[in-house]
Order: sequence, then structure tokens, then C-alpha cells
Amino acid sequence: MAIEITVPRLGWSMEEGIFGDWFKRPGEFVAVGEPLYSLESDKVTMDVEALDAGILYLPVDTPAPGGIVQVGQLLGYLLKAGEAPPASRLVSTPAPVAALPALPALPALPALPAPRPADDSGRITASPRARAAARRLGIDLATVSPRPGRARIIASDLAKAKAPAARAALAARLEESFRAPHFYLHADADAEALVAYREAHRPVSYNDILLHAISTALTRHPRVNAYWEKGELRRRTSFHVALAAQIGDSLLTPVIRNPAHQHLAGIAADREAILERCRRHQATPADFADASATLSNLGPFGVDRFQAILNPPQSIIVAAGSLKKRPVAVGNAVVARLTLPLSLSVDHRVVDGVAAAAFLQTLVELLERLASGEPSMGR
Repeated sequence: MAIEITVPRLGWSMEEGIFGDWFKRPGEFVAVGEPLYSLESDKVTMDVEALDAGILYLPVDTPAPGGIVQVGQLLGYLLKAGEAPPASRLVSTPAPVAALPALPALPALPALPAPRPADDSGRITASPRARAAARRLGIDLATVSPRPGRARIIASDLAKAKAPAARAALAARLEESFRAPHFYLHADADAEALVAYREAHRPVSYNDILLHAISTALTRHPRVNAYWEKGELRRRTSFHVALAAQIGDSLLTPVIRNPAHQHLAGIAADREAILERCRRHQATPADFADASATLSNLGPFGVDRFQAILNPPQSIIVAAGSLKKRPVAVGNAVVARLTLPLSLSVDHRVVDGVAAAAFLQTLVELLERLASGEPSMGR
């Protein structure tokens, strides 16, 4: 039986992508794991590997390079040796219609502005990366002009274009995220030991320590390590944590794999590597998949405290504020001590208040226990 080749979903919000090109030609044998075609979403560009083996067969309506494809769309088939291909899905030809009577001549119209660059089919000529960027920013490519002397729009040409729909697109995604019933918890961690520990373990960053602590807290609170999907509570067995990061004009959430089971130096190396892949547009879908929680740290920007919106389908997100000296009561005296404000946003469908409070309490204790040489915070 012919095996269908379809467009995969490269991210939770992906509905369509840009087809690159086939790496194999019709009639060639494809082995399992071989790169089959390239696909670009608004976040990543990747080579899609074959999940099955067979001989490549393409119907007449397979997408052209640079064409827009929908998630789940049929692209082609893999056939066994000697297997007949499925019936080609020929493009239908409209039936002829009777001739219409001649219409009176219309008055001349004023001259129209020169059309934007397009190929013979009338499709705007633009690079796949430019198309992906335009979709992400809400820019109509028909309003974009290429560089002087060029006929093809590239990503850098979009910098000159205004994107009135960009905010609307972002607002739609945030509205979708906020439909989950949120509640928020707040706590301050004594950061005297945290600062001393980090200074002794440079170039480890505060984010690396927070990623480790969040993941470790997840291992101790399995009720929090879950998510809501299609009306059901689903448990996770991994403890991956995403890091909200601004890459150029995009807010991305690459995922650090199981930081609870790594030394801090390994977390720092993984963080640098995945952020560099994002900067080079070399990240893959696996770099954004399966996180249990997200860390959003606006402390370096002077933000004292904030509440973050959930990153679906995760049930929690930790927001870290600025690490600085604040008045703290010690016995009967008020002294200035370094503190780190933490806010926990929670999906109430998954986690109740007591379980969330216990998770946050564990997170604070992990950060404050650094002075005693917490074993899990290895080098």
C-alpha cells in the first residue's frame, strides 16, 4: 500500500509552512532516515527525514519550491517495488461556457503603479526566508519592494516595510494562550548565597542556575509536571525547561533538555549552543519541543517583578525579576539583603493552589540552599 508523505507540524502554533525542494527525484529509492525534502516554518528551517522506505512518487499537484503548504497536506507517496501508484490527482479543467455578448468599451483608467516583482504565474518572487519572515511579522509581500536593481524580495527587504498586522498576529496568539485559567503565586528568594555561588562558578549564568532549579523542582512535584490537552490531564516523564529569549525581532523559547540531570557547566554549554543555532536559523523542531515549564527572566532589564503568560501546552511559567538589595526583616532588625523576586503563573486546570505553592517553596529552597553546597548543583 502506498505510504503518504505529508507536511508535519514543526511547532504547536504552526498551521502552514514554506516548501523548499525535494532531495530525491521521482523514481528514486528513499531509505528510512534519509532527508526527503526541506520545510520552513516561522521559527525553523529543517530537512524532513523519511519515516519509511520506498520509491518516491509525486502526483501532478505536488507543491513547487517556495510554495505555501498546510500542515497535513499530501505531498507525495513512497511505493514498494512494483507497486502501482495511486491515481494521479489531475488538476480539473473547467467546462467551456457559452460565448458572452461583447460589452461596450469602458473609459480609460488612470495609470496604476508598477507591479511588485512576480514570476510568469503572477506569484510574488521572494525567498523562502522572506516569506516566512513576512508571515511571522504580518507583512503583505505585495507592499514590499526589493533592493534597487533586484527582482527578488529577500528577508532584509522587510526591514523597510511597515507591519501594521504584526501586533494583531501576536495579540491573537497571546489571546489563545490566555484562555487557560491562570492564577499567580509570588515569593522572594534570599539571593546572598546565589550571588556568591554564581561568582565562584563563572561563566555559569543565573539563568543556568534557575533552569537547573526549576527542573529539579519538577522532579519532586510530579503533579506539577503535567499539562492539559483535549480535555484531559497528561503527565510528563521528562523535565525539560524552555528559556524565553529575544533573538533579533523574535521571541523564541528553545528548550534545555533535563537540566536537573546535568551539571551547571553542561547546562551553560547547552544553552549557548541552542541560542547560537537560533541566531543562525539552524534550530530544529526538537529544539522547541516537550518542555514542562518555561523560564522568563526580565531581571537584567531592571524589571522588579512581573507575571508571565503561559506557554501552551505547559502548565507553569516562572518569571524572575531583578536581583538586588531590598529591605528584609531579620529578627527585630531590618537589613538590606540581596533578593530575587519569583512569580509562578499556573494553569488551574492542571495544578491547584496547594501543589503550586509547594513547587514554588521547593524552588526557593533550592536557590537558597546553595551556600551549603547543594549536591545537585554540581559543576
